[in-house]
Amino acid sequence: MSERQPNSDSFGTARPSSPDELQPVDPTRLSRYDILLGSILLVLLVAWLVGQLSSLPVWAAMAAGSLLALPLVADGLAVNPPS
Repeated sequence: MSERQPNSDSFGTARPSSPDELQPVDPTRLSRYDILLGSILLVLLVAWLVGQLSSLPVWAAMAAGSLLALPLVADGLAVNPPS
């Protein structure tokens, strides 16, 4: 008989028993990178909405939104990269 191994790695972090096991999202446990990705999405969505709802061309609004999102991308990739 084989012993069942616990669902954790050597560092003590738990992992799902199967890859397709649903895990509830706990908003109090969002990482810095979750917040960064959400912020980038929010900036680009607002830029698109401004382009749709104003006389400003969509391409110009998206270009401005991209410039506003650039510091977030730079922070996530170069300043504080994931380890």
